[in-house]
Amino acid sequence: MCGIFGEIAIKGSLKTNKKLFLNALDALSHRGPDDKWHYISDKVSFGHRRLSIIDLSKKGKQPMFSIDKNHMITFNGEIYNYRKLREELKTKGYKFLNNTDTEVLLNGMIDQGVKFIDKCNGMFSFAYHNFKNNISYIFRDRLGIKPLFYQNYQNQLIFSSEVRPLTNYKNTNKNLDLNSIYSYLSFRQPIGNQTYFKEIKSLEPGFFIEISNGKIMKKKYWDFQKNFEEANTDKGENFYIQTLNELMASSVNYRLISDVNVASLLSGGVDSSIISALIKQRNIHDFNAFSIGYDYEGFNEFKYSSIVAKSADMKHRKIISNSTEYFEDMDKIIRTKGQPVSIPNEVSQYRLCKEIKKYATVVLSGTGADEIFSGYGRIFGSTKDYYKLKSRKYFKNDEERRDFLKNFKSFYGKTNFKSNLDHFYHLYSYNSFDLKKNILDNNFNISLNDNKCKAYLNNLFKNTKNETYDSQMQYLFTKFHLKGILERDDFSSMLASVELRVPFLDHRIVEFAATIPNKYKLKVIKEKNKLISEQISENYDIPKYILRKSFKKIIPNKILNRLKIGFPVPLDSWMNNSKVKDRIFSTLTSLNTKNRGIISQKFINKIVNKKDFTDKNLDSRKYQSTLASSIWMCYNLETFLNENKK
Repeated sequence: MCGIFGEIAIKGSLKTNKKLFLNALDALSHRGPDDKWHYISDKVSFGHRRLSIIDLSKKGKQPMFSIDKNHMITFNGEIYNYRKLREELKTKGYKFLNNTDTEVLLNGMIDQGVKFIDKCNGMFSFAYHNFKNNISYIFRDRLGIKPLFYQNYQNQLIFSSEVRPLTNYKNTNKNLDLNSIYSYLSFRQPIGNQTYFKEIKSLEPGFFIEISNGKIMKKKYWDFQKNFEEANTDKGENFYIQTLNELMASSVNYRLISDVNVASLLSGGVDSSIISALIKQRNIHDFNAFSIGYDYEGFNEFKYSSIVAKSADMKHRKIISNSTEYFEDMDKIIRTKGQPVSIPNEVSQYRLCKEIKKYATVVLSGTGADEIFSGYGRIFGSTKDYYKLKSRKYFKNDEERRDFLKNFKSFYGKTNFKSNLDHFYHLYSYNSFDLKKNILDNNFNISLNDNKCKAYLNNLFKNTKNETYDSQMQYLFTKFHLKGILERDDFSSMLASVELRVPFLDHRIVEFAATIPNKYKLKVIKEKNKLISEQISENYDIPKYILRKSFKKIIPNKILNRLKIGFPVPLDSWMNNSKVKDRIFSTLTSLNTKNRGIISQKFINKIVNKKDFTDKNLDSRKYQSTLASSIWMCYNLETFLNENKK
């Protein structure tokens, strides 16, 4: 796991300024504190900061050259099945000088080109150059576990593991992408390949870029939407249980491969508990499990994580954080990341990873299970709301339908959704259209930016246009929603020099999950046609049913049957703290904020003197939909904008 930076000549020759290049590379030092190296030429300049995980010797340093010096790679990530691939390449005559997965990837690219990636099980972003043919590739893994940012600058492609080295390199500008700011208020991340800067792009998951003959081409090499077609054939519950057990065991085994200490994140929920139970089956002694919480009711899951740690024979290390640490960490993340914090718990996860670093360099996480197995019961179950809105066939009589429509309108505020996309967009946005109109300054073109966001979601829906609304939603969550979470996971862990691995996002599991009929993911216990998903979820249905059923023998019942909590942060309580409130509103009422014209001063002035930000109806499962959360987003944006002034 590392940080990579470099530039590739698209046309002509490079004139790399070594001092500027090394400064940009050193901005990634947290990603690779163990070693650094670089190679500079008139065709390509590659830099690498190393976090040593596999083969800790100096033989693993990068950029790495092939034995004949005709090929070079700078690589961030892990190829978990590298040992098997290494043996296959040996039979073809390839020789190896070290025991790294990097050299396997390098020789595989030499042998088979881009098709070799189809054989790789892992998380990765890398740049590869063939000197003999003068052709270059940059890759990002299938799900987007590892980030890769780039920009086309004066016939050069400049790439980096993070945004900040790009904004500080040469004379590249910092023109803001206003649509990404709007998208942030809607989805907590930019859409598509956008970033918060117009000239800087994010390479989408499952894509690679080829540079040759003076041209740059972006190509997709992986997707999984066709797997949904298999969900039309029910192979029986036992088949899905058995296959899932086998795949998860294999995935966890792969992700325990390391030459440094490995630990796990433990929330006390189903997903991290499954990983803990599978680790226990490996009979690993003195394994550390880490949990974080806050000293507020509903914002601490230690009671449950302790049950799992005891069941899995793990050392349970608990961290309690506070508002002072939180906002100090938040400012550091924004300053180093060069982007806004994505969601509130990104800050909490960084604090947790700083503690983990004292004991381990690799940590396993349960990220991804909710997206691929319908774990967000309220939103995945809401497809039924839309079906019932559009058809009378779900109701026994008119009275039952009237009761449903009354519940529907009470929650959604209307009953006139034209399409499933309109319904989803209304439900998925963190801030409503009207609230965004209030938050953003009058000179911000709300409608234009709203249409761009909706058009992006529509394109994702079109990729599964022949599938059900359920499958379309699952596809979007895996392709888009998950990308934001993974970028949060990557940065919060790598800022602490910790590698975070995600067993549920082994691409074999993602592909397999798409083939499972929806009834095994979100299982209906009892039909309640009068009610909407918000009322039904986890009362009359079971989210992630097949996952719970597959591992019920190794998970404590108290954990297996828990309601979903998430990873909450007590923002509303903190907003009642005078120090926190002063910190936030001194930024939001500053001259910089007023002159920038993005956050509406009318909105801020209306709430600045509010005495109580506590949501009386709040439970920790809904903490991201409060006024305090919206104010946090505004503060987050303005802190980022102050750090990135032209």
